[in-house]
Amino acid sequence: MKKLIQGLLLAMALAAAPARADVVFELSLGSGARIDPKPTERIATNIMLAGGFSFAGMLKLELGLLGNLGDVQDSEFDLSLRPMVVISPPLFPLYLRGILAVNGLVDGPTDVAYGAALGLSFGLFGIGAFIEAGYLPQDLKVGDEEVRVKLIEGRIGGYWE
Repeated sequence: MKKLIQGLLLAMALAAAPARADVVFELSLGSGARIDPKPTERIATNIMLAGGFSFAGMLKLELGLLGNLGDVQDSEFDLSLRPMVVISPPLFPLYLRGILAVNGLVDGPTDVAYGAALGLSFGLFGIGAFIEAGYLPQDLKVGDEEVRVKLIEGRIGGYWE
């Protein structure tokens, strides 16, 4: 699966290389819930700053730095890196975001997770806002045990392109 994802990212980058690339920045706030294993619990609020390139307004390659704020019980501040691919058809407000997350950069242990989000964006003259909902399974410490958990995350933010 890892080689497939790397191959897709490389193919998309090479296909978009001859096109003109615009710089894009995003700032967003997110939170969500752990839906499995039960019981359902809220996850920490997080803030993400992402930068990258937009190709013909349809494809974005971004790298986000996400900080979990540790505002729920048994959580602490931590950082994650999120390489992302956004596919956004022209003149259509919906987009799809593929997410690869490298979690646990401060507290460890470091693990890799992947997921996706569906979003709605609107903007004018390169400045806009977005709202999205995503699914991102990952390894988290629950009690004294490392468990694969399923997370849903909502995110709201703005962008400059």
